[in-house]
Amino acid sequence: MSHHLEPRSATPAHLVPAPFQTPVSGPVELYGERLNTEPVVWVPDAYGRMVPVSRSQADALIAAVPATPVRDLTPQPLIDSRAQVVLAAGIGTGTAAAGVGYGLGQVLAPLAAIGSSGLLWALAMIAVVGTTARRTSSPTTYVTNHVHARWWGKATTKNGR
Repeated sequence: MSHHLEPRSATPAHLVPAPFQTPVSGPVELYGERLNTEPVVWVPDAYGRMVPVSRSQADALIAAVPATPVRDLTPQPLIDSRAQVVLAAGIGTGTAAAGVGYGLGQVLAPLAAIGSSGLLWALAMIAVVGTTARRTSSPTTYVTNHVHARWWGKATTKNGR
């Protein structure tokens, strides 16, 4: 087991090319003795391992795989511009409706008050007229009270008729 402070390889073992993982066995082929002098390139296979491939085969592989289309990476607005217009129109319409409603309320509230208070005044007038019509003429009686103030908050009264 290795110590945690010992240096380790920066490349994991499954990413190291195959010739460095296992020793090569078999006959050694020198560069000058090769029948095919085409250069060999290392490309990753489906499992991430590096495999040797001739240059012409690598070019064919690159041509077979379609290139990734260029994407537009400009930042997009947080809210769609059409949605912003619709939202602004809704807010403006709501504000206008609220203003019209407030204005109508200010105009119609006094009219409603006049109507209800006018009814109250009419009822009060009917009550006054009704009570005066029911009165009979009777002799008027006057009462005079004479209050004499005395010491210590006392008072005496004499009723005179």
